[in-house]
Amino acid sequence: MKMLRNEDGAALISVLLLVSVMSVAMVAMFDMLGFYTKRTVSNQDRAQAIEYAKASELIGGEQAVKLAAQQNLLTYLRVNEGAQKVNMPIQNGMITGELIERTNCFNLSSLVTVGSSGEFEINIATYQQFVRLLVNVGIGERAALSLASALVDWQDSNSRPEPGGAEDFTYSQLEIPYGAANAPIMDIDELRLVNGFTPELIDVLRLYTCVDPVSMETIINLNSVEPKDAVLLHALLGISNSIQSMEMVINERSANGYDNVARFWDHRFLKDEEINQNIRKQFTISPKRYSIVVDVKLDYTNVHMESLILINNDGTYSLIDRKLGA
Repeated sequence: MKMLRNEDGAALISVLLLVSVMSVAMVAMFDMLGFYTKRTVSNQDRAQAIEYAKASELIGGEQAVKLAAQQNLLTYLRVNEGAQKVNMPIQNGMITGELIERTNCFNLSSLVTVGSSGEFEINIATYQQFVRLLVNVGIGERAALSLASALVDWQDSNSRPEPGGAEDFTYSQLEIPYGAANAPIMDIDELRLVNGFTPELIDVLRLYTCVDPVSMETIINLNSVEPKDAVLLHALLGISNSIQSMEMVINERSANGYDNVARFWDHRFLKDEEINQNIRKQFTISPKRYSIVVDVKLDYTNVHMESLILINNDGTYSLIDRKLGA
């Protein structure tokens, strides 16, 4: 038998090693190709799911406008709440949508208003209402005044702090300095940046407040306000009657709701109260804001989207905020 020379043996081993290395490289390459293919498909599915969610938002917005325009007060009282939830099958998935009214809250963006010069300045009436709301949730009056002032300073255009408030100088002294926004607040989590607002307080405020920099108004829908909203109602009205009295006002509402705001003011706890006309304008009998909550499941992709919309007086709606998540 012919024996391999040393050179031939070395060459054969080199070839075998090269083939082995190439095989491993090919396996790795195909694995990587598979990974990127799956990733591309996944990205395409997510993009498609987001488009489904946005299309659902359009449908939800149109439905919200129709609901707000209905004269059937039982709709406002949520007797037919289930009708505001839909499940729609799609190819390889499902869309789930829900409309939730978000009118009844203190709008943190309403603490400022647009002045004659176009700059943001304090809204005295809502400032006082916010102080009362803070007191109602257990904050001492002095601390409540300071917190309300700080939030006004965060949003107004000038650099002069309100009494007890905080402007750029306060924030410039922090370990990581920054300045006040000098514009209406855009999200409730922005409160974390405002002097004095702790995570615990923010969690409490989530129950009674919202952020709507589009309308910059605090509005109450008398036909959907609930007993738990008595704390808010009491803060807005600023009257001598107790929070418990406001609960009674809500509980004694007719089963058919109010067909006119004037009937609310005729309640025995309110008819003798002197309430400023600007405050009276904060009360209505129809929805002004809705959340559109959409969940899209497409193959192995899930997209969650929440949109907050404002119902305009002309029968249209405006997008206030949109949040996307998995």
